[in-house]
Amino acid sequence: MPEAMEWPTETRRRRDGFKLTDRRFDRKKALAEVDYCVFCHDRDKDSCSKGYLDKKGARVKNPVGIVLDGCPLREKISEAHWLKKQGDSIAALAMIAIDNPMVPGTGHRICNDCMKACIYQKQEPVNIPQAETRILTDVLDLPWGLEIYGFLTRWNPLNVKRPYALPYNGKNVLVVGMGPAGYTLSQFLLNEGYGVVGVDGLKIEPLPADLIGDDKTPPRPVRNWREEIERELDERILAGFGGVAEYGITVRWDKNFLSVIHITLMRRRALRVFGGTRFGGTLTADDAWALGFDHVAIAAGAGRPTVVEIKNNLIRGIRKASDFLMALQLTGAAKRESMANLQVRLPALVIGGGLTAIDMATELIAYYPQQVEKILDRYEALVADLGEEAVLKMFDAEEKEILLKEFLPHGREVRAERARAASAGEPPDFVPLVRKFGGVRILYRRAMTEAPAYRLNHEEIIKSFEEGVVFIEHMNPVEAFADQYGALKEMTFERQKNVDGKLRGTGEILAFSARACFVAAGTTPNIIYEKEFPGTFAMDRKKKFFQRHRLVDDGGSRRVEPMADDAPEPSVFTSYSKDGKFITYYGDNHPVYAGNVVRAMASARDGFGDIVRLFEKETAGLDPKSQPSRDAALANLFATLEAGLRPRVVKVERLTPQIVEVTVKAPFQAKRFQSGQFFRLQNYERNAHRLEGTTLAMEGLALTGAWVDREKGLLSMIALEIGVSSRLVASLRPGDPVIVMGPTGAPTEIPEKPETVLLLGGGLGNAVLFSIGQAMRQAGSRVLYFAGYKKPDDVYKVKEIEAAADVIVWSVDVGESIKPTRPQDKTFVGNIVQSMLAYEEGKLGEKKVSLKEVDRIIAIGSDRMMAAVKDARRGVLAPHLKPAHEAIASINSTMQCMMKEVCAQCLCRHVDPRTGAQAEPVFSCFNQDQKMDEVDWPNLNARLRANSVQEKIANLWFNHLLKKKPEILWV
Repeated sequence: MPEAMEWPTETRRRRDGFKLTDRRFDRKKALAEVDYCVFCHDRDKDSCSKGYLDKKGARVKNPVGIVLDGCPLREKISEAHWLKKQGDSIAALAMIAIDNPMVPGTGHRICNDCMKACIYQKQEPVNIPQAETRILTDVLDLPWGLEIYGFLTRWNPLNVKRPYALPYNGKNVLVVGMGPAGYTLSQFLLNEGYGVVGVDGLKIEPLPADLIGDDKTPPRPVRNWREEIERELDERILAGFGGVAEYGITVRWDKNFLSVIHITLMRRRALRVFGGTRFGGTLTADDAWALGFDHVAIAAGAGRPTVVEIKNNLIRGIRKASDFLMALQLTGAAKRESMANLQVRLPALVIGGGLTAIDMATELIAYYPQQVEKILDRYEALVADLGEEAVLKMFDAEEKEILLKEFLPHGREVRAERARAASAGEPPDFVPLVRKFGGVRILYRRAMTEAPAYRLNHEEIIKSFEEGVVFIEHMNPVEAFADQYGALKEMTFERQKNVDGKLRGTGEILAFSARACFVAAGTTPNIIYEKEFPGTFAMDRKKKFFQRHRLVDDGGSRRVEPMADDAPEPSVFTSYSKDGKFITYYGDNHPVYAGNVVRAMASARDGFGDIVRLFEKETAGLDPKSQPSRDAALANLFATLEAGLRPRVVKVERLTPQIVEVTVKAPFQAKRFQSGQFFRLQNYERNAHRLEGTTLAMEGLALTGAWVDREKGLLSMIALEIGVSSRLVASLRPGDPVIVMGPTGAPTEIPEKPETVLLLGGGLGNAVLFSIGQAMRQAGSRVLYFAGYKKPDDVYKVKEIEAAADVIVWSVDVGESIKPTRPQDKTFVGNIVQSMLAYEEGKLGEKKVSLKEVDRIIAIGSDRMMAAVKDARRGVLAPHLKPAHEAIASINSTMQCMMKEVCAQCLCRHVDPRTGAQAEPVFSCFNQDQKMDEVDWPNLNARLRANSVQEKIANLWFNHLLKKKPEILWV
């Protein structure tokens, strides 16, 4: 295939797993780059920092059309190089820290804008990122080097504008998002004397208390950061801090630098950071003002991934790259000791031409051997313990085929290659095996030289070729095809060609075998708050970004006025203006700064001054004698937030043999909860049990709120024990800190005018419906409730269900019937559709509420149960229902981030009920209540099986571990 590009075998770099893949230049090579620099700052020719200009002073574009704008942070690169050449490493770092105090977050394998704009345009440029990172590590490697760097972030004599951090000035800023823009903005605001609270929807692991100290105890100083802080990346705790720097950037970059930033910031007494806190869910703008914040800064990063127009684009096996990378690097699938499930089959295709597509391909090549090797290790241990027949009976026909014909034989070949390499004294070479198993290929609709990855950072394409990536040009996806099990087996692409500068299809269709496909076609900004609270922010013409506004001061009265989308000034103000309060935005949320990590950090450097100017009159001339009262006010704010945003377990109770209720003290989450919404429950990796080298950390569990006590700040969630993570709920103990991110999803619509509502609950779905039923009845509606269970032992919370319904029909699939405790309630043995039919036909006795009166149906249960109800409404139940009734199903898609339109694992395929044509998919974590007739039920069922082989292996492995320590599950 002429469009396929790869590098010869001898140029490949052997990679094994997820240790740091690029150890950077050694000192000699890095100093050679410093020596190569011509130190052109004294002639004002330092284009690496200021941009490459032509004779007229205009920015020059390079041959691929990229503007040579230089370092987005305007870092004083040439000056730092000059100081480093004199041997003054600390001075060089201090020079960098003037504009880039969070320098551990930049440098090698992060950004090369400075290199592209280097004065050497006709020869190899200075490798500035390598030099910058070396300047940092040379200081960190000094005795007490971490303390020296941290000191420079608070006291820097070279920074004449702000040489030292100011004391707290009484003003508080809520920073939404702790990615590169958010943590950089926090740093600048802290030095200006602001109290800062950072929130992030991701789980952020706590740091060791002695490392960061508290208001009474100073932090333990770190003498040797490599011994005390640095870890191999495949052993490092996935802290969650850093946003996309944690989950989006791969192990090509040393994420120990994130730990350096995290520790440095968390030592600041005027800062608190709360993970598992979603702006728009746990907190709103109005909540921020009520709590005492003076400003909100949104640095929420990228949002919705692009959904590519492909026929059958949600067949099982097709996922978004963001979903894979998040599961790999945040949930923990990259770690051998993890219980996280991320099932991948080969051959695999990656669609896209950006840096995310490159990262996706390299990590997939590295992940597959580790996946099959881990499955083989656990399978063999389980067979030795239980016998092969007992293990295999857990799997259905498709799963056995995947396990016995793919994962286990592939795992044996990986193991054999590892043994061969060990005996030869060389690293194993897994790329030939991955290619033998089917390989990983990137397909892009344009030429590689037009790909964003090539134009923005060609070095990453070079590095990916070294790791065995195959890049195929001029391929536009057309259609995906499923096998007999509903899983992806093949994809077709149309060959493209360039005609007069425009891309045109040739009509030639090529087929590629594919068991997995990952779409990396870009993202849009995270504007989810505006979708949840329409009218909060004005949008630009394309409805993509918040519209930029400029602040106008009319003689003391401030307002914001809109700017044109193409205005040159990078103002950070949104349209929000309420009672003198404003909201600004940064990073990938901002049209000027979106695109990469360093631009995001530059938005904070350029924009923090706008916040400072908002309050400069109020903060000028503060009385030092009032400092204790200001500090006390900040301590009170922090105490309120610590009590409200640090959920802890209050009680764990077993309701049935397979259902556990966990009650947490989570005042802010309880306050915001509305019926139908759900939460993401997780334990902390740092606190998780460890058995036989396995870390028992939960994947994010989507659990609906069962009940709340807002006065006491209590929230109840109920879990059905199916997989490892749901079973780990029973390991939680009173007092344990947990993540309870939410509420998320959409509140169930409660009709304003009284209706007759039919609630259909299957198993765990009943935990959701009793809060919905109570809300319906309080609004004046009548509720007919069919509560279905597999067997009588599964029934729980009877009083709560009774309070949610005027009439209940209890049903069990098998066993003795449930005995009603109220005269109007009925009982039935059979499935829920059969019980509805028997009830309406009068076989269960007198009907207080007829199905013919029902205006609205809400079904919550397994996908099979809800699909059966959908079919029955157009079949056996049709004569008994109003033709115009509304039917809603609460969709149990697989979920990961649950932060609304971010990872896209929860995408649910919809079809037009009249034509059967593919319709716009729905993000189930944004709106779980979907029209029953529009959901593609077979597709949902298939996608729920995406990780089924791994999940069953993990469940058996968990049983194996529990034999050694059964008391872990204490209820």
